[in-house]
Amino acid sequence: MYQIDREKIVKTFVDLAEIPSPSWHEQKVMDYTIKRFKELGAECSTYRCGESSNLLIKIAGDSKRTPILFSGHMDTVIPCEKVKAVVTDTKITSDGNSVLGSDDKAAIAIFIEALSYVKKNRIPHGNIEILLSCAEELGLKGIKGFDLNLLKSKYGFVFDSSGDIGRIIVKAPFHSNMKIHVKGRASHAGMAPEKGINAIRVLSEIISHIPDGRIDNETTLNVGIISGGRATNIVAEEAVCDLEVRSIRKKRMIEVEKIVKDITKKTCAAHGAKAAIERTLEYEGFVIDENDPVAVITAEAMRKIKLKPRFVAMGGGSDTNIINSSRIRAINLSCGMQKIHSTDEFILIKDLINGARLAVSIIDTVR
Repeated sequence: MYQIDREKIVKTFVDLAEIPSPSWHEQKVMDYTIKRFKELGAECSTYRCGESSNLLIKIAGDSKRTPILFSGHMDTVIPCEKVKAVVTDTKITSDGNSVLGSDDKAAIAIFIEALSYVKKNRIPHGNIEILLSCAEELGLKGIKGFDLNLLKSKYGFVFDSSGDIGRIIVKAPFHSNMKIHVKGRASHAGMAPEKGINAIRVLSEIISHIPDGRIDNETTLNVGIISGGRATNIVAEEAVCDLEVRSIRKKRMIEVEKIVKDITKKTCAAHGAKAAIERTLEYEGFVIDENDPVAVITAEAMRKIKLKPRFVAMGGGSDTNIINSSRIRAINLSCGMQKIHSTDEFILIKDLINGARLAVSIIDTVR
């Protein structure tokens, strides 16, 4: 069922992969994508966001059927300035000098070829929206800058997870960022070190006592940036670190944040230092029941093309997190990318094909 043209989808993906598109510099990929979708009779609109734009594509259909959204992103991580795709009988890689960019150009190729198949084979469908965001890799900045009220869809299908086709992400974490700013007391490091309070050492003690890495099967904490001091002959007066907390459960994320705050307060008090903590919520998490209509539709569409649905949790965020904060019920799906964010990245050709078949099957399943 749904025989996707192998050569066409491989060429579409390679064309996309070899167009440089670091975050905020997605224009050339956008131009290519608009051209391809306009050839299919779609309406394409861009919406300015930061230094780039988000792209919304609309395919008109039967208004009596449920409108649906497909979503992905146009930017890739670096290095991506000169991507050279290498195609074998089974997979596509880069030449080893860059990422491949299947995160998330696989999704764009899947959407183009799926809609091409739908049009060629005159498969009935409702109104379809495709939202392609910019700057997703910088903390979902593109979709955060898009007015989701512009969308008319009831259900969303985001193709932005790794692994073979068949994975359905039903849980994704809440994610908060924290900045700990410790202030000690400066003093000459050679002549009067005892008069100083070394903020770097205080911060180091805080970091050594707070939870680290995987805290439980739903929660993680990572200290990712640290800085402080001005010179080796000055007892460091200030030190700063940036960390993140993620958890499937919002309550648990807040509990871990409190542990960080309590340890910071206690440690600073013991050394006579002061601390200030800034906290921001990067994005909300989501949990989707396997009996939720969007999950049921996805599973049915997979079974229709002889794929086994696998419901899993993911530790990373995606545009799905933001879409679920609107009235649209969205789910994240694998698009076949493997070893992403590295020069070892690859995608199996069978997963590109199955991804397009799945998109067609979803369109055909939704009534």
